[in-house]
Formats: sequence, C-alpha cells, structure tokens
Amino acid sequence: MAENAKKGEQAVEEVEVALDRTGAFFEKHKSLIIGVVAAIVILVGGYFGVKYLVVAPREKKAASQMFYAQNYFEMGALQQALDGDGQHAGFLEVADSYGMTKSGKLARYYIGLIYLHQGQFEDAVTYLRKFKTSDPVLYILSRQALGDACLEAGRTDEALNAYRNGASKYSNEALTPGLLWRVALTCEMQERTQEALKAYMRIRDEFPMSQEAQDVERQIARLNAETGR
Repeated sequence: MAENAKKGEQAVEEVEVALDRTGAFFEKHKSLIIGVVAAIVILVGGYFGVKYLVVAPREKKAASQMFYAQNYFEMGALQQALDGDGQHAGFLEVADSYGMTKSGKLARYYIGLIYLHQGQFEDAVTYLRKFKTSDPVLYILSRQALGDACLEAGRTDEALNAYRNGASKYSNEALTPGLLWRVALTCEMQERTQEALKAYMRIRDEFPMSQEAQDVERQIARLNAETGR
C-alpha cells in the first residue's frame, strides 16, 4: 500500500512538473502562439468570408446572366447568345466578367461551340482549350469539339490529341465510340494504320452495341487487307 501511494505521489509530481513546463513555455512564447492562432482564425474566416460573401453572389449573378444566353443558344440565335441582346449579357461577357465562376467557365464551352458552328475555327480552338471541367460528359463533348475545330483549322496532330484525351480519360457508352471513330479516321489521315486499327477494335470490343460498331468490322477488315494481315 505504501509503495502504491509513493508511486501515486510520483505520478502527480511528474504531471505537475509537466504542467509547470507547459505553462513556462506558454509564458515564454505567448505572443508567438497567440499570433499563430490569430492568423489561423483570420485565414479560416477569410476563406469562408470570400466564399460566401464574394464568390457565392458572383456565382449567382453569373448564372442569372447565363440564363438568357443559353435560351438564345437553344433557340439557334447564336449571335445573340454570343453577344447578348443589349439588355442581357451574352456568353462573351459572362466569360470575361465571371471567368472564375462555374458559369463563366461553362460560357467558354458555349463560345467554342458557336465559333465552331460559324466556321471561326481558330477562335473555337482558343476558347475550347480554355474550358476545363471535371464532368465526364462535358469533358468528352468538349474534347470532341476541340478536336473538330483543330481538324478544320488544319492542326491534325492537335485534333488527334484532343480526340485521344476525350476517349481515354472517361468512358461513356453513348459518346466514347464516336470519339474513337474520330481517332481512327484521323490516324488513317496520317497513315498511322496500326493506331487506327486499335481504335476500331476498341469500338468492336468495348462498345459492341453502339452505332459505330455496326460498321466497324468492315473497317477492320479493310485495314487488315491493306497491311496484308
């Protein structure tokens, strides 16, 4: 019992010593500790302040501006969708004024599509390259549009890279076969027969129910005959 009591007293003393050291350390570095904590509070508060007081209202405003441009786009009034109607902003203004918002980023995609449709291929390439997204469907569609614009602008290598990126990063039953078909055709243009074959075979093997798969065996047989296989 006496031995247990002694051990208990020693433990208490050790705790008291540790607390004394902690207190002394805090007293010695009090200004530094308070400064660091205050900085963290300011940073955290600043982050949420910017997020909710600056970013969120701009996101909302950008989305409301996009509404009219998207309506014009769906109606086929592409120039009004691009430039606005005098009262409401078009995609160009939304992209310029709200470029860091989700709507501002999406506006670049719409601009690229419009320029592609209008035959302004270099402008289409510029805006579609700027468009970034984590949405799989939008990514595939944007890489296809970028590849088409590059191809029309005579940039075959860049077109092939865009198609490849769209076909490799994500897989979509409805969209990926079309991109693979573009990869194959572009490879054929550059006499990259083996790469074209791989793209066609991927359509056959991975997307047998797709529209592209209906004619893919003929393409594979044709290329095999050309290469003597």
